[in-house]
Amino acid sequence: MARPLPPLTALQAFEAAGTAGSFQDAARALGVTPSAISHQVKALEQWLERPLFKRGPRRVSLTPDGRALLKTVSAAFERIAKASEALRGGKPAHLRISALPLFTNAWLIPRLEAFEKRHPDISLEIETTNRVVDIDRENVDIAIRNLRTATTGAAAIKLLDVRPVPVCTAKIAAQLKSPSDLASQTLIHVSARDGTWAAWLKAVGAGGLKPRRKLSFDTVPAALEAAAQGRGVAIGLDPLVWESPLAGNLVRPFRQRVAGDASYYLVHRRGEQVRPEIAAFVSWIVSEMALFKRGLKR
Repeated sequence: MARPLPPLTALQAFEAAGTAGSFQDAARALGVTPSAISHQVKALEQWLERPLFKRGPRRVSLTPDGRALLKTVSAAFERIAKASEALRGGKPAHLRISALPLFTNAWLIPRLEAFEKRHPDISLEIETTNRVVDIDRENVDIAIRNLRTATTGAAAIKLLDVRPVPVCTAKIAAQLKSPSDLASQTLIHVSARDGTWAAWLKAVGAGGLKPRRKLSFDTVPAALEAAAQGRGVAIGLDPLVWESPLAGNLVRPFRQRVAGDASYYLVHRRGEQVRPEIAAFVSWIVSEMALFKRGLKR
């Protein structure tokens, strides 16, 4: 006896949009257009004869019916994925990920347990580096990078917008009333982004400022470690910097807010979203990031 089920493509679009809280992010995750997601969700709502989302100008939120359905659909997809993997012989999947050190240390590692519980059959090999890998030529499945624009020629999903923010210990912050006071401090640089301080100072009207001393490191976590130990003032990426294990020793000395010119993106080769392990990781990280961003608004 045939069951009265809605179309699978509509359920996939709904699950992706409900998890991400955005038709646009869902479209990136599934490798389709936002209008395709909207069309599929609308078709599902018509099939069910009830709304599943409240539409906003940039984001969408689930209705009570939508939340109930999302819980059931996500669990069903998870069971299907596990059953399919078992039928394939239980061959363990392996993902090679290249990610920036700050993102890995501050955000990814604390959440990996959730991914491992959800996908115990997928092994992860994570390389932390500032080097921009060539996703088409190198032995990497997924790259997580801080980019000004999405990488051309690859599938890119925006994860998080960030902005530069000076950070230091409370003791040093007490000596700083305005950005011009940085002339008496040590400015901590990251060699891969050596122009960050100059851009921030120019944006707050202190362009050309000469600090008492410069200190440079090759990674953001190392720069933050030095700042947390009182070696000077570093620039972190808000809000990600506050997820760092060092955040408890760091404060923001100035009220000025400078707009960011880059965002964190997840990048993979086009067409590879059909690989179960890539689809699983993309779905998980989009979901986790959506929860993280919702928490920032509270």
